[in-house]
Amino acid sequence: MDKKRNHIKLILGLKLKQLRQEKHLSLIEVASKSSLSVSYLNEIEKGKKYPKVEKIAQLAQV
Repeated sequence: MDKKRNHIKLILGLKLKQLRQEKHLSLIEVASKSSLSVSYLNEIEKGKKYPKVEKIAQLAQV
């Protein structure tokens, strides 16, 4: 189960980074627009953290 969870975190992080780069946004810009910290976003993109639903909703608004 942990392997599957780690894969999901990694895939989400890579997808978030891809979308951010496609929109030509920096981590600082996304952090500002989503009210999340740069370090938290960086950890998500690296697959180290998995955001709660509320945080995903904030990111979806960017």
